[in-house]
Amino acid sequence: MCLPGGKIIVYTGLLDHFKTDAEVATVLGHEVGHVVAMHAAEHITKNIWILIMECFIQIFSDAEAKDVDRVSSLLLRLPFSRRMELEADHIGILLLGAAGFDPHIAPSVYEKLGKIGVDLGVFDFISTHPSSTKRARLLSEHMVMEEAMELYVEAKAGKESRGFF
Repeated sequence: MCLPGGKIIVYTGLLDHFKTDAEVATVLGHEVGHVVAMHAAEHITKNIWILIMECFIQIFSDAEAKDVDRVSSLLLRLPFSRRMELEADHIGILLLGAAGFDPHIAPSVYEKLGKIGVDLGVFDFISTHPSSTKRARLLSEHMVMEEAMELYVEAKAGKESRGFF
């Protein structure tokens, strides 16, 4: 979990399911991806604008506050949240490769996460996170994996040649 200010929390229960450094690095890379993309600040800014919009709707309509909140969550907050998660996945896999971990591990980590937690699958539109299946599929796409593999090859080459200089 990533908190404002760049603080990252790792639940020890996660370590029960992910045994290798590469698996843990995948999860940490995702969380660092949130920091790099400044998602905490983006989240606050978007919520301010959504709140302003909700106030105007309530002023100029007969809608109840709870109904306006539900609709804005479904149509605005949740899609923004899922987009941020996918962006953090993408940044995370790049960081994983740049750190010298094989990016091919990432899709299987997200599949495993789906088995550990609640994966809503086709109902991910009511979730803050996309389905694990979708996340794994997007990370497996050729262009994403190729970009991460280029960083991985560069990192491995750098690690192997350090002893020569």
